[in-house]
Amino acid sequence: MSCQPVAAFVCLTAPGARAMVRLAFAVLMILTLSAVSPVHAQAPIKEAVRSEVPILQSMLSNGARRYAVPVQVGSTRLLVSLDTGSTGLRILPGALARGDTGPDGAPETYGYGSGSRYEGVIGQARVSIGSAAGMGPVHLIRTIGCFAYLPHCPASRTTLDKYGIASDGLPNEGFKAILGIDMAPGVVGNPLRFLGARRWIVELPRPGEGEGRLILNPTEAEVEGYVMVPLAAPYAHEVGGGLHDATPGCLVNRDSHARACGVVLMDTGATGLSVANVRLEGGPWPEGSPIEFELFDKTGHLAVRASMTSGLRDQGTRLSFYRETRVYGTVIYAGAAPYFAYSVLYDPRRETIGLKSRQPGPFPQSPRAEVLDSTH
Repeated sequence: MSCQPVAAFVCLTAPGARAMVRLAFAVLMILTLSAVSPVHAQAPIKEAVRSEVPILQSMLSNGARRYAVPVQVGSTRLLVSLDTGSTGLRILPGALARGDTGPDGAPETYGYGSGSRYEGVIGQARVSIGSAAGMGPVHLIRTIGCFAYLPHCPASRTTLDKYGIASDGLPNEGFKAILGIDMAPGVVGNPLRFLGARRWIVELPRPGEGEGRLILNPTEAEVEGYVMVPLAAPYAHEVGGGLHDATPGCLVNRDSHARACGVVLMDTGATGLSVANVRLEGGPWPEGSPIEFELFDKTGHLAVRASMTSGLRDQGTRLSFYRETRVYGTVIYAGAAPYFAYSVLYDPRRETIGLKSRQPGPFPQSPRAEVLDSTH
């Protein structure tokens, strides 16, 4: 679930034509390398202790797949929506016990690409995820609503007492809190940072599998074999989420050889693929098209590629194309599908994301990592 900050995005233009791809990425890499800062302002302050919790999958009554992890806030244990496309631990009213958070602080407003908007205050709380624990800011939601440009957002479809986060507005579904773990700094930032996490790994459970894993401070052995790709500047300096964790990449139709290239955002909170602001010769790609997901390294060379089939809801590959006026240039919202092919490592200090091939999923049409030969 990508966030929608109140402030406007600062974005890049990226072409869709194959002949311009290399030049576009050369420019993008120059901007990326010149804009990288050594650390974010929200630096971790605790000892780096390894911690692991399960990632659980569930399904809404409309068939949408969701992911969650166990978190403790004060004395209250919660199962919270896991979202790599947003920032911060945000909790609906009534979910916590008295005394779980400190006195109310400054006002906080936060929103998402769905149009849902949460208003409330900042509270201080002791948060535990597995064996990692620490004190830090959380968003205590008081009211829900919609941005003006999406008046029929999920938050408009039910009352606050029946509303759940990541519920698509279905009454009494979803979660009472959301854990946004992208690498963006924020007033209510990623709580993994104040728990002492220097880096973390997300391994989503795929359809037909059991639990996945969220690993904080993985060991050196656990981070071996990841191919690292840079964050795309200037998004890497956004505050509060948005496209902060976007990386240079493409979506390719293997039949027509059409390419949509720009920046790619992987997001466990989104259920499909969508491409904003691309001009495609021949029009939108039909369902069932063989497609490829590509990411590029800091030199502009192809780093990873995964193959998948468009139009499969259960595999996260339903594909749409649309015009997005709130961003500039081509943006590929990749959703959860890349996580089915890769284990994903987040390293905020180096402002990079790592991908490591997973064994093929249990279904023949599951997204699959491809082995690149030495010429790539």
